[in-house]
Order: sequence, then C-alpha cells, then structure tokens
Amino acid sequence: MKLSKKNILFIVSILASIVCTWLFVRNIEWVLLKNALRDANYWFIIPTLILTLLVYVVRAIRWRGLLSHIKPVSVLDLLSVTCIGFMANNVLPARVGEVLRPFILTKKEDIKFSTSFATVIVERIFDMLGLLIFTVVIIALLPHPAPPRIPTLADVSAGQVCAISESILPSLKKWTEVFAVIGIATIATLFCVVLKPDFFRQILSKFCFFLPHKVKDKIFGLYESFVYGLKILENKTQAGWILALSIFIWILGGAEIYLLGFSFHMHLPFVGACLVAVCLALAVALPQAPGYIGVFHIAVLKSLHIFGIETTAAQSYAIVLWAISILPSTIMGFVFLWREGIAFREVVKLEEEIAEGKLEELEGVTRDIK
Repeated sequence: MKLSKKNILFIVSILASIVCTWLFVRNIEWVLLKNALRDANYWFIIPTLILTLLVYVVRAIRWRGLLSHIKPVSVLDLLSVTCIGFMANNVLPARVGEVLRPFILTKKEDIKFSTSFATVIVERIFDMLGLLIFTVVIIALLPHPAPPRIPTLADVSAGQVCAISESILPSLKKWTEVFAVIGIATIATLFCVVLKPDFFRQILSKFCFFLPHKVKDKIFGLYESFVYGLKILENKTQAGWILALSIFIWILGGAEIYLLGFSFHMHLPFVGACLVAVCLALAVALPQAPGYIGVFHIAVLKSLHIFGIETTAAQSYAIVLWAISILPSTIMGFVFLWREGIAFREVVKLEEEIAEGKLEELEGVTRDIK
C-alpha cells in the first residue's frame, strides 16, 4: 500500500508527539503533581487569560495594517478570522488555519485569494523577524550565572529558580550574533525584493527552468502575490508599526508565562519567561499532532530546567499553560465559525485538499464555503 503525502505527514506528526509525551510523563511523580496542581494559586490565571486574548486582538490589528494598502477591514472581522485559523491549527493537522484564514477573508471581503494569502505569508515573515529581534534582546539580557549553591528545602518545595545553567548561558550568548545576522539579512532581502522585483523574478526563473510550465506559472503567480503583499514595506512608517506589533506579540507571550509562574510559586525572572516563550515558539513550529500535545509540554519543561525550576513544578505549570494556550482559542474559534455561518465539515474538506497538495482545487472549496 502506497502512503500518501497526507498519511506520511500525519504519521511523522503523531510519532513526534508520542515521543515528546513519553519524555514528559516518564518521570512524573503523580502524587507530587497532584499536590502541585492542588496548591497552585489559580487567581493568576485570570490576568494570564486576558493577555492570551489580547494577543489575538493585537494580531488582528497587525493584519489590518498589512491589508491597509489593499482594502480597509474591521478589527472585529479580522479577529473572527484569526481565531478560526488558530482553532483549525489546534484541532486539525497540516496547519490548515494558515490557508483557511485567507479563504474566509476572501469570502467576507471579496479580496483575491492569492492576495489575502500573500498577507498571511508576510505576517509570518514579520512573526519571524519579531522573534529574531526578541530573541537577540532576550539572550543579551540574560543574567550571568550565579555562584553555585545548595538549594534549600524551601526552594525545592516552592519550585523556585536557583540560577541559570552555567553551561547553557555561553552557548545561548553565541547564538545572539547568529540570530542578529539572520534578522538583518532577512530584512535587507525583503526590502531588495520590493525595490527590485523583476531582478528577483529573473533569479527565480533560473531556478525553475526545469519545471513544467503549469508549475512555473503557479510559482510565479505566488511570487507576484507575495511581492504585492510586501508593498507594505514601501511605507516605512507602516512597516515599522507592523514590526513593532510583531515584537509586542512576543512580549505579551513572555508576560503570560511570567504571570502564570506566580500560580506555581516560581520566581522566574521576566527575561527568563521570555526565553521560555522563544523555546516554545520554536518547538510548536515542528511537525506534531494537533493541539501541540507533547511537544508543547516538553518544550516548557526543558526550558524551565534551564532556570533550575524543579521538575514537578515545571510539569504542573506546563499542563496549565497548555490548557490556557489551546482551549480559549479553540472555543473562540468555534464560536466565530458559527458566527460566520461556516460548517466545520468545510474546514475538514479544506484540510484534506491542503494535505494532499491539491492547491488547484482550493478555489472550488472557497466557492463551496460561500
């Protein structure tokens, strides 16, 4: 039996989540975990939830900025589409939400699909740029290792931070220069594409010379849409605003992690919480089962270990953080999906088309959704 691309990707994703889940649960002491969850101060979940929801609002505002040179769209409509996209990413494989968002936007605002899809690509580029800048600053601000000391019983029972690992810090500091170079090169490349689109189109043509004409036409069509989406960079003020919002999104992510730490009596420095956010962002970008099960948890656990957080405290914290990160966005996504009058079966159909690589059939899916 020949495996399809969809099945291969699904198997790899499930295996990744199974392995990470096993790594997370293999050392759990269930009695201690139960006690940690029972003794947590859950009042801090309220401000953490507010920050979580604020992230989606800021994302909608940023998307509105990316669409400003195409068509004005209300923040509420974009918040609706954004939440639906994240819900789809949470419950379905193949990152279907990244394609579902421009399709719904096409339905709502009569914007060409390739154009709206280009804004999503540019949005992810700004996410990457924001993360690079955020990472460089965070690593530069990491405290130097404190002299080793024997943890007290109070430290262990409270799950308090001892000190950042002395062996980890130099390695992280070395990566600062690498991230900085990548960020500068990416920004420079994007501006060059905007200034000289024909030149880069010629380069792309040379790389695609061996492809069939039908495939080349699709690639060049996506390139033109991508360049059109990058037109936002021609307005330097607007581009700076979009980048600032992108960095702010990552700061909010760090603030969520920092605030929730108080629920489990963890004295994690804010810069440490931001580093956990960076590790988590890199981890969830990997292939994995829907809902980021396992990969999310082990990423939080291992990044908290960098700061000496005791394992049981880190495990209980990871479980609650996962629930706060996944459940509200999923619920909001289903509510907005109902608001938009879209059946969930249409979302599943779109996921199947994406997983099989049948991109030429996606326009038909859009018509069905309408």
